[in-house]
Amino acid sequence: MSAPTAHCAADAAGNIVLDLAGDPGDPGAASELVLRRRGGRTPADEVRLRLTGRRAVLDHGTPVAEGRWDIVHVAEHGDREGQPVRPGARDVRALVDRVPGDGPVTVRVPYPTADGRLAVRSWVRSPHAEAGAIHLADGAMTVRGVLYGAEPGHGAAAEARCGTGSRESGTAPRTHRVPLTGGPGGGFGFTLPYAALAGRPVTARQFWDLWLLPSPGAPAVRLARILDDVWDRGNVYVYPAHRADGWLAAPCYSGDNNLRVRLDPAGPAVRGATSRTAP
Repeated sequence: MSAPTAHCAADAAGNIVLDLAGDPGDPGAASELVLRRRGGRTPADEVRLRLTGRRAVLDHGTPVAEGRWDIVHVAEHGDREGQPVRPGARDVRALVDRVPGDGPVTVRVPYPTADGRLAVRSWVRSPHAEAGAIHLADGAMTVRGVLYGAEPGHGAAAEARCGTGSRESGTAPRTHRVPLTGGPGGGFGFTLPYAALAGRPVTARQFWDLWLLPSPGAPAVRLARILDDVWDRGNVYVYPAHRADGWLAAPCYSGDNNLRVRLDPAGPAVRGATSRTAP
């Protein structure tokens, strides 16, 4: 049996409707669409959606942990591993410029994988710092955004972290903080000079992850951009690099849509790779 195709539509509330195209098998047999989280090994890493006719609904109230979930079709009397589902038409317009409600920020974006399967990228964050406009000037980046689930208070800061450190070696990540300004409705802003991150010679690529500290002693909040229909910003949002003596710096996003700063040695090959402008 050939792999089935599913058309899908997502709404702003977080529901995803999946409709199988063509003949998914014996119409009289019970079947399901199953979501499996990559790398998962527990019962919570599998979500089963009963097909009614050719339709299944991933309801916004169904727990779906953060991660990437592959979708397979499992027939009642078929292979229990199921068949991968191919992506059909996707309507994800409702996800653009979402304003989340109260509680944890949950985002689910159906997307086509590189090898032609249908999957769902899920985020669950509380609190969440949504990155907005990024302005580049004078060797610094200025970021505006909205903080959900927390309020910037006295002493709030943005922090750049390079590396993770380890207890075994007694090392800690390199960090640099700048003041965070608050605004109405959870708005925030900060300016980060690149030179503060390049205090040591830049001999290899470095990534500095960006976090918000709403107040002294408060848990850090990862800065990301997830409230739209882009499931992987890593190769989509490309910003021009600032050139300095011996290094280059530019904002970038990880494959998980987390905002970071990339530092590179200022070699000829790197200059050619980082001179593109953002879309």
